[in-house]
Amino acid sequence: MKQYVTILCILFIFQAVLFPGTGKGQTGGTLAVNFSDYPLSLDPETILMDTEKVLLANLHEGLVTWDDGMLIPAAAQRWEVSDNGRVYTFYLRESFWSNGDPITAHDFLSTWQRLLAPDSKFQYGFLFDIIVNVEAYRTGQIDSFSAVGIQAVDDKTLRVELVRPAGHFLVLLALPYFFPVHYMYNTAGALEEQRDYLPGFCSNGPFQVKEWEPRDYAVFVPNEYYLRERVQLERIKITFLPPTSSISLYAVGLLDVLEDPPASAFPRHEQDLVQVSTMGTGYLYLNFQRPPLNNPLVREALALAIDRNYIAENILRLNGIPSTGLIPPGIPDRQTGDDFRKAGGNLLPAMDKEKALDLLYQAGYPGEDGLPELDLLAVEGGLSELTAGAVAEMWEANLGFTVNLKVVSWVQYNELCTTGRFYTARAGWIGDYPDPLDFLDLFYSGSAENFSNYNNPEYDRWLLRARENLSAVESCQIYHALEEMIVKERPVIPVYFSTKPYLVSLELQELKFSPQGYPLFNTVRGKR
Repeated sequence: MKQYVTILCILFIFQAVLFPGTGKGQTGGTLAVNFSDYPLSLDPETILMDTEKVLLANLHEGLVTWDDGMLIPAAAQRWEVSDNGRVYTFYLRESFWSNGDPITAHDFLSTWQRLLAPDSKFQYGFLFDIIVNVEAYRTGQIDSFSAVGIQAVDDKTLRVELVRPAGHFLVLLALPYFFPVHYMYNTAGALEEQRDYLPGFCSNGPFQVKEWEPRDYAVFVPNEYYLRERVQLERIKITFLPPTSSISLYAVGLLDVLEDPPASAFPRHEQDLVQVSTMGTGYLYLNFQRPPLNNPLVREALALAIDRNYIAENILRLNGIPSTGLIPPGIPDRQTGDDFRKAGGNLLPAMDKEKALDLLYQAGYPGEDGLPELDLLAVEGGLSELTAGAVAEMWEANLGFTVNLKVVSWVQYNELCTTGRFYTARAGWIGDYPDPLDFLDLFYSGSAENFSNYNNPEYDRWLLRARENLSAVESCQIYHALEEMIVKERPVIPVYFSTKPYLVSLELQELKFSPQGYPLFNTVRGKR
């Protein structure tokens, strides 16, 4: 299946990954999609699975959205930022819910208040903590939501006050967790009242739910009150079948988009394969407090002894590609609208055993006999264990290290990493939001995830400056420099970028993907 590598260049076309197709898609038409997991909710409070987030992203929209790598107004027509960078005032455009009710600032206010309530099931409240008093409110330290920095000034004006300036705040607002639902759903006391305002069925985005059979299928149709842009499709049929069952439907043209195609799909449908970045990086922690990992020459040798291509092709297969830096594809470079990874280029050298051995010699290890043993920690099962096993074999074969692979439960892994009782550890990070800061924050000296014990005052100083910088140009310049610093000093060794495979019919035009890898259907032109 090595032919799939030729498809991977698609990943480096920025987040609105565009597949023009070769067929003759037309305005209107229908689309048939299959996801491998069935959704349980469309409510921002309870969504957890990717399928749920994909559906919500196509039914609702937030104050801002992505368009060709740039943040643009969506439910908000415009916004103003105070001189101190802490107060954002959003002026909503004239827009309507799919039942014809006007969208107001109270929809956002009441939705966020419900999500952040101390008894809420919402699991992403930490993303709101940049707003004044949110953390204190959702953890029960204060009782009144009126003390939180969110205010509906009037029906069309929403004001948000931040704890400190945050250049990534607008990026957060494009996430599904910040999408509004009708204020009546948030405030109605009886379930009978709520039913008329269910998320998805009463939506503010390009589509609304027409039919819904739990665990079976859903039908989306255009929201006739959606005014921001023209929707091309007349109908979307979404099924939730195992890929092994749905591949036969794709083969005869009854499906246009298939998530997670089975191995049986290849090589017949090789030309339809699309691998989309899911905003994740797999890497190896190197504990700076454990000799010989405190020696930069040894760290470089370990990095040069890893064959990323082998791991991608033989272990990850369609779920990953070799890393070329720390920041994965799909995250915008907001100064240019391009992909941050593409703009930053390839920062990682290819495997070089001879150079790696020479570096060990320079570090004071002229032969295998003098090499210390290394432990490599991994969580049991799945890609973590398989990837760590492959790396351990490479370090032994290419460098002569004796590597003890320690496979433990997640609880044990977390305890060993947080207490620094490890040498090296296989890890990974899936971005919470599409901004380089989400990855670079991991290596701040005070970060809970800084298991490498990386402590660089210069790095910390520039990271803090970038966090509060409202200039997209300057902050992105800093982020590129910080990524280069991490790659050079190696508190971690990036190994792969995670991807999600799809089969996409060549008859479709203009299928786009969000930075998180969610397919977006608002511009798709499908088959009649």
